Amino acid sequence: MPIITLKNVTVSFGGHTAIEDISLEVQQGDYIGLIGPNGAGKSTLLKTLLGIITPQKGEIIYSKNVSFGYVPQNYLPESFFSLSVREVLEMGVLRMSFFRKKAEKKLFSEKLTMVGLDPSFLEKSFHSLSGGQKQRVIIARSLLSNPNVLLFDEPLSGVDYTTKIQIYELLADINATYKTTIIFVSHEIESVIQKCHRILCLNKKLHEGCHPVDFMNGKLNTCRVNTSVPALHPIHHHHNHTL
Repeated sequence: MPIITLKNVTVSFGGHTAIEDISLEVQQGDYIGLIGPNGAGKSTLLKTLLGIITPQKGEIIYSKNVSFGYVPQNYLPESFFSLSVREVLEMGVLRMSFFRKKAEKKLFSEKLTMVGLDPSFLEKSFHSLSGGQKQRVIIARSLLSNPNVLLFDEPLSGVDYTTKIQIYELLADINATYKTTIIFVSHEIESVIQKCHRILCLNKKLHEGCHPVDFMNGKLNTCRVNTSVPALHPIHHHHNHTL
């Protein structure tokens, strides 16, 4: 049974169609790469999945146990705020009076360990970290509520190539180890292909049957538009490699 099902979903803003007639099934444990040109509706699709945007047409069906973690494009706090890693992680929890500091520290340490950082990073200055370490902290923050679906909206811009590969490998490891469903928006086509189970090509509508590189180069004439819920097959399929 799919964890998320979209049926003929259309979203428009002021008469402008952002995504049109999207039908898609997302299975538990999927690792999906979502690609498309600027303005294709990638961010809109993720925000619609999160319930931030309400579609004008169609419906979205969630399994009863679905929960989300989300890393947006602009995820970094402003540099003029002097924040510790602990304070950045605190932004990702619902603070309650009975949430004991000891339990909170244990939770933070567990998630930092999951993303390959030592718990001692809690007291470090967030802005003193490398780009890759910052990425790992933000991923740890998205994991605090133990989500079974992680959404990433092109968060690796401005990060060097080696760090990007390390983050892709980290996410592949999380996907393989915890069966966490991942949908990752990216322009790093070759890297995405290596790690994802499925590649979805989006340009307002979902396209299938075309190579991602051709799709990004605008060669859409050989692609078919997906119009049925279960028939969105992977363009390429690669098994995950754990770290």
